[in-house]
Amino acid sequence: MSTDWKTEKIPKTEAWYYFCRREKPARRAFPIIWKLATNLPVATHADAVQKLIWYSRRWNIETFFKTLKTGCRIEDIRLATADRLANCIALCCVVSWRISWLTILRRQSSTTSPAAVFTDIERALLDRSMPSNRQGTRRDTAFYMTAVARLGGYLDRSSDPLPGSTVLWRGFIRLADLVAGFQAANPDASSTCG
Repeated sequence: MSTDWKTEKIPKTEAWYYFCRREKPARRAFPIIWKLATNLPVATHADAVQKLIWYSRRWNIETFFKTLKTGCRIEDIRLATADRLANCIALCCVVSWRISWLTILRRQSSTTSPAAVFTDIERALLDRSMPSNRQGTRRDTAFYMTAVARLGGYLDRSSDPLPGSTVLWRGFIRLADLVAGFQAANPDASSTCG
């Protein structure tokens, strides 16, 4: 039995390959060495830096998809209709975006107001969940992020690195349960928790 294979001529494409190295690594950091290939033109140093910045965003995207796949278990969802699946994926994307955003926010910006991130009920419940030795601590975004991470299993020792997306999504699952429980016990409560 013979098979006719259709062969198509693949057009030639220009590619640029460049090497990036951090000259002076931060204290206690390993040197970063990247070898990148791209089909986008790299003619100047500025072009190379721009492509490197674009590539560095990849890690944020990976965090989002890790949360979507592992935290939301999007691949395990078995819905019967396309509309239901689309709605579920949209909701899971919002959840994954929030976890990814908060992970990045915790590492890059400590000046964001906690009210921009957490509802009044969430903040009040997180205040109550922190150990008594942390009750006098300033109530900034980092405080509440640590409280969420502690709900997710983060030990919060002085030598621990900043919490990652895994403990944050576990913590947010528990926080959502706490909020639902509070609202069920206090049906007349508005957006505040006394």
